[in-house]
Amino acid sequence: MGRLLLLLALAVGLIFLLRWLSRQPPRVVWQTLAVLLALFLLALVLTGRVHWLTAVFAALLPFARTLITLLGAIPLFKRLLAGMAAARSRQAPSGGQTSTVQSKYIRMTLNHDSGDINGEVLAGQFKGMLLDQMNLEDLLQLLQECQHDEESVALLQAYLDRAYTDTWQQQAGAQGQRQTASASGEMSREEALQILGLSSNASEAEIIEAHRRLMQKLHPDRGGTAYLAAKINLAKDTLLGR
Repeated sequence: MGRLLLLLALAVGLIFLLRWLSRQPPRVVWQTLAVLLALFLLALVLTGRVHWLTAVFAALLPFARTLITLLGAIPLFKRLLAGMAAARSRQAPSGGQTSTVQSKYIRMTLNHDSGDINGEVLAGQFKGMLLDQMNLEDLLQLLQECQHDEESVALLQAYLDRAYTDTWQQQAGAQGQRQTASASGEMSREEALQILGLSSNASEAEIIEAHRRLMQKLHPDRGGTAYLAAKINLAKDTLLGR
């Protein structure tokens, strides 16, 4: 009876943990999982059960690809796998080239090599904070706060799509409805250079290469948004005089 109650308590605790993790940014999720894994391994060492862990790992190894595929179908684990890919890309050699897209509430930074996006909040109650330092509840509160500014909404939704895939819209409810911000019209040369991450003396070849590299990372078919893609296209056309 005592063992059954312990298993039930563990199951309830796991459910609450998964719900809490689903509302956290990827950085917090990975830190929490690392701590839990370390505690689990320490418990195995102290109780002398490390030997069976090796046997279980060896038995599951042939089915690793199937298990990863199954986990990828679960929204939370889909986020974890996406975070793992982003972490690997951040560790890879980088030219350090970044772009900036700014609205009233958010200054978004785009990494050309990894495709990672992050942003600094420029106005409101979260002013000065980085998006990856905020949990999902704070991000949705920021989304509500900047509802009257289409560009800010479009940038924040692009970040939410990257960090929380499609799970954030379920929690956001009516706020999660996609808004279409216009990226057409005129753009200053300075803004275009910031978006493509180029210097003022960039050549035509450098403009085309920067545009190609960003579209590979931020095209809607590759996890980006139509708004970001339109801004990148407009920046290229502005610099090339089209």
